[in-house]
Amino acid sequence: MDNTAKRNFILFTLLLVSCSSVLIFSVVKGDKSLAKTDDLVIETQEVITQSERLSFLIEGMLSAQRGYLITGNEEFVEEYENKKAEVSERIASLSELIAENPSQMSRLAELRDYFTEFSKKLEERANVFEPVIEKEILFDVQSLDNLKNNIMRINNMMLKETYEKLHGRFKLLGERKKQYLKTLLFSVGIGTILLLIFNGYLLLVQRSKGHIAASLKEAEERLSIAIDGSDDGIFDWDIKNNVVFFSRQFFDMIGEKFDPAVSSINYLKQRIHEDDLEKAWSYIEQYLDGGLSEYRQSFRMKHESGRWVWVQSRGKALFGADNKATRIVCIHTDITHTVKAQERLKAEKMEAEDANRAKSEFLAHMSHEIRTPLTAINGIVEIFERTKDSFNEKQQSLIGTLKSSTSSLIDLINDILDFSKIESGELELDEHGFSLDEVFENVISMMALKASEKGISFVFDYSALKGQDFYGDVKRIRQILVNLINNAIKFTDDGGVKINAELEDREGNPFLRINVSDTGIGIDPEDFDLVFQRFKQADSSVSRKYGGTGLGLPISKNLANLMGGDIFLSSQPGKGSTFSLLLPVKIEVHSASTEKQDKSALKINDKIRSALSNDNKILVVEDYEGNVVLLSYMFDELDVVYDVARNGADAVDMWKKNHYDVVLMDIQMPVMDGFSATKHIRDFEAANNIERTPIIGMTAHALVGDKDKCIESGMDSYLPKPLVEADLKREILKYVKAKKAA
Repeated sequence: MDNTAKRNFILFTLLLVSCSSVLIFSVVKGDKSLAKTDDLVIETQEVITQSERLSFLIEGMLSAQRGYLITGNEEFVEEYENKKAEVSERIASLSELIAENPSQMSRLAELRDYFTEFSKKLEERANVFEPVIEKEILFDVQSLDNLKNNIMRINNMMLKETYEKLHGRFKLLGERKKQYLKTLLFSVGIGTILLLIFNGYLLLVQRSKGHIAASLKEAEERLSIAIDGSDDGIFDWDIKNNVVFFSRQFFDMIGEKFDPAVSSINYLKQRIHEDDLEKAWSYIEQYLDGGLSEYRQSFRMKHESGRWVWVQSRGKALFGADNKATRIVCIHTDITHTVKAQERLKAEKMEAEDANRAKSEFLAHMSHEIRTPLTAINGIVEIFERTKDSFNEKQQSLIGTLKSSTSSLIDLINDILDFSKIESGELELDEHGFSLDEVFENVISMMALKASEKGISFVFDYSALKGQDFYGDVKRIRQILVNLINNAIKFTDDGGVKINAELEDREGNPFLRINVSDTGIGIDPEDFDLVFQRFKQADSSVSRKYGGTGLGLPISKNLANLMGGDIFLSSQPGKGSTFSLLLPVKIEVHSASTEKQDKSALKINDKIRSALSNDNKILVVEDYEGNVVLLSYMFDELDVVYDVARNGADAVDMWKKNHYDVVLMDIQMPVMDGFSATKHIRDFEAANNIERTPIIGMTAHALVGDKDKCIESGMDSYLPKPLVEADLKREILKYVKAKKAA
């Protein structure tokens, strides 16, 4: 019987004993009450008997005296004396019976007084009277009659009250008999019910024991079947007695024959791999000492065939009152296949990482190889663009085509690199305050021309945001707008493109909302998700007709998400589309932006000329001839003194011999790369306490982390290829002006 059953049995027994005690007490108490009432009735009847007898005796006394007076017979005197004595006894007896009744005692005292007077009168008459045999019938005197009547009256009053009390006690006796009978019947009933309940409880306990025994047997059978049906081995270590039980499956797991005689824990220790034994046993001891909340570990065990089996050991210990482990039961599961699968996955992961590194290296190499000549091409295009008025119409058309093609190629490379950065999660935002007017005007100047060339209308309404400043990555916001508007123009043949910019409140937070709507081909709602997937377009015919890589929209959406916003699409086939850019307004910037200041300032070329003097020199470190030609043309145009080094080693030597104001350092070069050359320069500066020379890195490597590599190597700035002439000039101007101010 378990603790709960024992507790229930004790409680039920106590309840039964308590109820039985209460019932017995009630019966005994009722019996005593009934006996007491019966005694009171008998006592009352005795009072009545004595009172009635008293009246008879008074009459007898009077009659005996009269007989004596008439006859003179002494027998009447004796009878008189006997009756008088009996009256006295009756009065004494009544005095005891009604001792607790004050009113009756008072009447009895009065009756006693009358009796005494009555006796006295009778005796006086007898003493003065001489017997006369033939005497006439005597008549009682009035006083005797009065005394007798008073005695009778008082006695009758006592009888009346006693009869009333007897009637009441008879009634009470009847009621108590009924109550006693009810109590007796109720006690018998309750007792019977309690006995039946107790009997039922015992039967239930007996059945419960039977069910528990059956369930336990069934559970044991189920556990036995489960153990037999599984490949898990079990060992049960009785720590107190140092006896171990190993299941058949435990032996099967290590390829040995089942031996029930094996009962030593050393059997387990001897089969654990020597490299795992110390760690595994230390873990078990730490768990048994209470240092761990659960026991779960893996180790190798030697198979009979000589191979090693990886085992996952899980267990539960029982602890005594002193918190010391008394027993532990463990299950061993063969996880050899899982471990081997994990090792294969690890190897495959390493192969994938190696392949990814190879892909990244290939992408970096190809980026370098493409961007290096592209820098020269883009620079030459910009030169031709500035001097296109000197060419004829056909040549100007060729220059336009070259510019468009170069721009498309640069955009393609930038998209691929941007997506690579987004995928790796290493794209960082360059956030600062700027003017939305400047961004919108810049985008309008680029996109309005494209729309005009295609013959469609172009409207950009940002009147609600005039003079509005914003905080964010201006370059990435411009990139998103250019992508969205460029797409709208590309897929619109009739009608036009309309852009609307405004502030919107969303759940109490301000957002910048820019809607780009077109009257183009539209998109089926089923394809909404598709257009935001990389390298995807709504259908292949669109890709064939309009071209594109399918990277613009995915990049734009990822950039918007990175800035805490999103891009939403609404469209119907043949009725155009609306792409809505939503960006949270972080802070309001009230100071004029850098772009405003730059625009209001002098042109970049004039500023560079004013900052430079004949003493200023620039070192160009570049191995690609096309870029050397481009940079030479730019510096010649600015009348800047410069030298050219074809590799890093030459650059270090030339830097040591000359005092350069700025060094333009390529990264990938023969003999010595740009990183090593920069390190040599920085080490030499530190060793000789020489003023730091600004070094601007120029690299066709534009992948994630390339900028950080340049800065970490000691460079002051970084420009990706293809170089943008305005960006390069701004960087040069920044460092020249800083040196001049110093």
